[in-house]
Amino acid sequence: MSQRRGVVEQNPTPRIHERLTGRKIELGGVEVKFVGSNIRRPDIQWDSLHLMPGRGREGNLVVVEAMSDDGFRTAVENQQGRDERVYKGDKFVGVLANRHSGTSESGDVPTEGIDIHEGTELHLLSAGTVVGIKTGMPSRAGKEPMILKTLGLVAQDNKPLDLIELCGPHHEKLNPSAPIIMVCGTSAEVGKTTTSVGIIKTLNNGDTKVAGTKFSGTGRMRDILSLRDAGALPWLDFPDVGLATTYTSPERYIKGMYTLFNFINEGKPDIIVAEAGGDPIEANIPTFLANKGLMKNVKAIVIVAGDVMGMMGTVNYLKQFDFDIPLFLTDPKDRNTFATRERVRQFLPNIPIFNSLNQEETRKAVEQMLEYRK
Repeated sequence: MSQRRGVVEQNPTPRIHERLTGRKIELGGVEVKFVGSNIRRPDIQWDSLHLMPGRGREGNLVVVEAMSDDGFRTAVENQQGRDERVYKGDKFVGVLANRHSGTSESGDVPTEGIDIHEGTELHLLSAGTVVGIKTGMPSRAGKEPMILKTLGLVAQDNKPLDLIELCGPHHEKLNPSAPIIMVCGTSAEVGKTTTSVGIIKTLNNGDTKVAGTKFSGTGRMRDILSLRDAGALPWLDFPDVGLATTYTSPERYIKGMYTLFNFINEGKPDIIVAEAGGDPIEANIPTFLANKGLMKNVKAIVIVAGDVMGMMGTVNYLKQFDFDIPLFLTDPKDRNTFATRERVRQFLPNIPIFNSLNQEETRKAVEQMLEYRK
């Protein structure tokens, strides 16, 4: 018992636990430490659910237990967007999904599903608590993904819960949309979010309402929170509509995109800054680029590349989609700006280039984008 400012508190630990990680959750007689950030619904009545064995498929929620303190990734995001360290014996709610990252973990949930029972071995595949069966790791990793054992599928009325069902049904058509500035890059960690933030900050001048989204890749809250911090409103991404990752079927992805952009446009933005995770050949980005209904709203594409060869390759790749959308380039991170721009003038002379960390250059580039929008 403790006393503070004249108030006697009987065991303050549960209150502190709730402040840091959310309310205490008990599910089917199992107390879990946290719920992963890709499960965005904050109002789930966990005490009305139970655990069951069965065939786990993409999008199903599952309770897992860490088998050790070690692994490539030992901290993951909870629903509040806070990183939680995972130790042996910790139990949490994750989501079954595929991931085919070229720079991080890759793993799958087979189309026929996974036989989930108490003790089934899975692997931690992302910071947003995507779990599945590992298929590969980058050589730089040095470690394998954390091994997890399942305690059961999260179920209601003896039916496994699906993330899309929790978030609401997907839409079948795309409603009218605000103009979109698309930001794509040649790999993860190349500076796409930095560029998106720079554009949002420039647009967020009091006269323009700008929304921010991330529409492909592997979900987590870090990047979308960065867009929010820059002034984006609304700020939503694909886990908000029930896709833990966009390594899924094109049909599932497109309906998810219709739903995502319909929700964003309910906020009445003047313009949407939409960041693509990974590179434009993966995670259903080609599906987006080939969809005329979505692409008719894209008014500019910003290419964030690691070098000029990457810029040239991306420009050439985009030609196959046969759209007349102006392209912009950004200075590669940690490269020689003078030499880079010299090469751009030689090999990509008709494409503007700007430094997304330079406010004045970004402002001029955004003005050009808005001119093309008219």
